Amino acid sequence: MPPRRQLTDAEREEKNRKQREKRAQEDPEVKAKRLEEHRARAQYVRDAKKQRFEMLLPAQNEVDVQARIHLEAENRREDRANEAERRREGRANEAGEVKQRRLREQAQRQQALRREENGEEKRARLQEQAHRQQALRREENEEEKRARLQEQAHRQQALRSAETDDERLVRLMGAQFSQQALRDQETEEERMSRATIDRLRHQKRLADETHEEAEVRREINRQQTADSRAAEMEEETNERREESQFRMQRLREEREEDEELLRAMNALEHAEIIPMETEEERTFQDRVPMHDCGEMTVTCGECNARHFKGERPSDKKFTQCCAKGKVILPPPKECPQLLAKLLQNDHPKAKAFMMKIRNYNSAHAFASLGAKISSPPGRGPYCFRIHGQVYHNTTPVGLNTNNPRYADLYFIDAAQASEFR
Repeated sequence: MPPRRQLTDAEREEKNRKQREKRAQEDPEVKAKRLEEHRARAQYVRDAKKQRFEMLLPAQNEVDVQARIHLEAENRREDRANEAERRREGRANEAGEVKQRRLREQAQRQQALRREENGEEKRARLQEQAHRQQALRREENEEEKRARLQEQAHRQQALRSAETDDERLVRLMGAQFSQQALRDQETEEERMSRATIDRLRHQKRLADETHEEAEVRREINRQQTADSRAAEMEEETNERREESQFRMQRLREEREEDEELLRAMNALEHAEIIPMETEEERTFQDRVPMHDCGEMTVTCGECNARHFKGERPSDKKFTQCCAKGKVILPPPKECPQLLAKLLQNDHPKAKAFMMKIRNYNSAHAFASLGAKISSPPGRGPYCFRIHGQVYHNTTPVGLNTNNPRYADLYFIDAAQASEFR
């Protein structure tokens, strides 16, 4: 009898396709019977192989039997790996239509299997898939992880570019519901931890962005705010305004509570007991006439300085500001653009600049204040009282100074001055 001819990849693929179509149309009872027969035949083959081992190796010990079984298992794994490699090579060389047909049949077969599984089977499948995916991700290196994330981002971008407006709306609503369900299940500690991480991530992103990126972000936020407010109804507008007013009122109350607590702490540092106002003191204060100097709406005719209405002299010429026009100050110089943006909170590093502005000011000072500070005895609020003479500490000016400070820094190179500061 001549040997059987080896099938080609195309013939093998066609044979498998016909067999899949035939099995997809068979009755469930016939399918269950066929699978049971396959399992029984496989069990029979395993039992026969085990008996053959026991007959051929009666004198060998258990270690040799386990080694032989392990070797056969390794051979089976190698055969499966080789078969998978041949399958990958065949799929790499297959035509586009054949690949699309194969993927379509595979997707249909997988959908049919998933429709038949119950809740427990689905949960077990998803859990096994998650464990397998975690094991694969633990083994990958940085380059593989970067390539996987980049490919995932490209694939997700392609899917979102191809989706319609309705599909995008459904996806966003589903994501919102899922996120809301997760947030409803989290505890108070988890919520605080998540809010802290989000706040830190947002602050880091704001600190790392450039001036152009900040401008683009502000413009996008302004446009989104304008679009959302233009599309909202009158009830939504009123609700938003009420919520904004309530939020601002709560912020003001919190700020007042913080200020009151700070005043109490300052008073507690300088006094044992915070003095309380008695009823007699309130009555005495009610009898004291109130002094009203009017609003600050009067402008000097020489320098345009504003004064209170009660400060205006009879000749309507003020002396506190420009001595009736005798003092003429030149117009102030224009503030540098970078410094103006830092002071107006229009720069990514404006917050850090305002937090350390006192350090920057002290680093460029010509002298340092020196005095003997003597706080008044007894109770009461904090009072900055100086006893004796006020001094301005400076350092010797010259090129031979080892540790230049204050005004001496303005006589050396700017780069060296920055290092000493």
